[in-house]
Amino acid sequence: MHTKIIFLLFFILTLIPGSLESSAAEFNFINGDGPGEGLNDPTPVAPVGGNPGTTLGAQRLAVLQKAGVIWGAFLVSPVPIRVDVDFDILGTNVLAGASPVSQQQNFINAPRLNTWYPIALANSLAGIDLEVGLNDISITASSNGIFYYGLDSITPAGKSNFVDVLLHELGHGLGFISFINGSTGNLFLGQIDVFSAYIFDKQFNRSWENFTSLQRVASAINDPNLTWAGPFTTAGFPQKLSPQVGISGYKLVANFPRPISQVIPFEIADFGPAIPNTGISGELVTSNPNDACGVITNSAQMLGKIAFIRRGACNFDDKVYKAQQAGAIAVVIANNVETGLITPGGDSVVDGVPVIISIPMVFVSKADGDAFLAAMPGIQVFLTPILSQFFGVYDSQQRLHAPAILSTGSSVSHWSTDASPNLLMEPIINPNLDRKLDLTLTQMKDIGWTVIDIPFPHLTYDSWKSLVFTISDTMVSLSDDPDADGVSNLEEYFFGNNPKKSDMARLPIFQFSSGQADLVFTRSKLTTDLTYVLEKSENLTLFQPAVNGIDYQNVSIQSIGTDAEKVSLRVLNPTSKLFLRLRIQQNP
Repeated sequence: MHTKIIFLLFFILTLIPGSLESSAAEFNFINGDGPGEGLNDPTPVAPVGGNPGTTLGAQRLAVLQKAGVIWGAFLVSPVPIRVDVDFDILGTNVLAGASPVSQQQNFINAPRLNTWYPIALANSLAGIDLEVGLNDISITASSNGIFYYGLDSITPAGKSNFVDVLLHELGHGLGFISFINGSTGNLFLGQIDVFSAYIFDKQFNRSWENFTSLQRVASAINDPNLTWAGPFTTAGFPQKLSPQVGISGYKLVANFPRPISQVIPFEIADFGPAIPNTGISGELVTSNPNDACGVITNSAQMLGKIAFIRRGACNFDDKVYKAQQAGAIAVVIANNVETGLITPGGDSVVDGVPVIISIPMVFVSKADGDAFLAAMPGIQVFLTPILSQFFGVYDSQQRLHAPAILSTGSSVSHWSTDASPNLLMEPIINPNLDRKLDLTLTQMKDIGWTVIDIPFPHLTYDSWKSLVFTISDTMVSLSDDPDADGVSNLEEYFFGNNPKKSDMARLPIFQFSSGQADLVFTRSKLTTDLTYVLEKSENLTLFQPAVNGIDYQNVSIQSIGTDAEKVSLRVLNPTSKLFLRLRIQQNP
């Protein structure tokens, strides 16, 4: 006789706000200063800007408490956040510095395995203090800084608002910080940190998690291509940043047979005409000879096409001019060695005679050139303009600070200074910052924080309803089912389905393989008002929460575009009869 394991899945809704335990984050500030200095400075001062303190130390402490209240109003943490604060003489123009005291990985409820999380976030996700008695964030402020200690935003000229400075530094301590070594590109103790996992290089079309150390070193100064790939920030920046018009660059897209489109890293030659604002597209044709150092003999096939040429044997401008004479509309030159990308140069003199080069040329790596050759004929190439739709954004993603010369402590771990209006986590504290923490909140939600009342993206049920239904539609309430597929509107919202089209594809299913049972479902990443818990029962009468690491394990979370993710939960140590249900809950 053998034991049979039975799996039965339900998904139910809890529509009563407050069903999920949550609490606003509490910040406790630990005074690290000695007698008579910093927070203990007895220098008499007059109350200013709503700050009632009558000594310099008391005013500084009041500002700390104000910053803690502001951050605490947005973040959820069942564990108080301990912040060590002291004042020291810092360098010229350095107002303050901060960082998490430590990092943790593979803790209970960790969204990603083998990934470092700042300790305050790790505590919040785990629901317990993982380092009892230790501080979570360390802040050092400049004792020689010229600060305004008022609690308002009316900052006098020549002073920095200390509330904004502390809001900024707390942002670093809470997780707006990369732990990758900027000089070497090495991961912290060999593992990616959660912030760096969302760093993306548009030129190479992949994240830092998939870079080598040397590639990360180069990418850290690769403005404007260094961007933030977090889905909440990507969805939210249009509601925060000012729009702009014009072209901020181009991307090279190759449409391989089948078809498969790939974004190809490239460099533009420093000779010849600029790429037109309308872009260039055409079939890629190999020149004969393939280095184009002699007269091209297949001009009939190249007429009106984009020439593909190998580097070597003659100058870049010689090659481009030969292709131009053969009727090509543009040129792609591929490296002949694995040395990465260079900016091709030329003097527009061919065989000792000055010439006018009238077609643009781009340079790609040997590996991409080999891929082109293997797939030809039939490749379509597109040099597509990238519209600058919003200040501080490149190719639909928020830019990170990546100046041409690496600035330790500043590069990468800040937003670009081009954002407008100014953002809290830019490397410079600007006046009139948004005390609602602007895109810092979406970044926090990207890395795993539960955020209360996030003002953008506006993906609550009501805003989703306004997007998917028209004024004339009926059956638009939470529990309605207009497409009669047995899935309510709220469930459609959670799973990312269309409420007006019967579709069961993203709903929870069990997948069995090699004796393992995985619960798999797709959910929207952009909902700000819903969460879920997995519950278990052996009798369908009494359900209790399933525990991550004991009853189930997060096997994987796979992104599907910018707005959805596929979640796989593996059942651990099942009993002979097991019922599971996925409870979708509204946040309080």
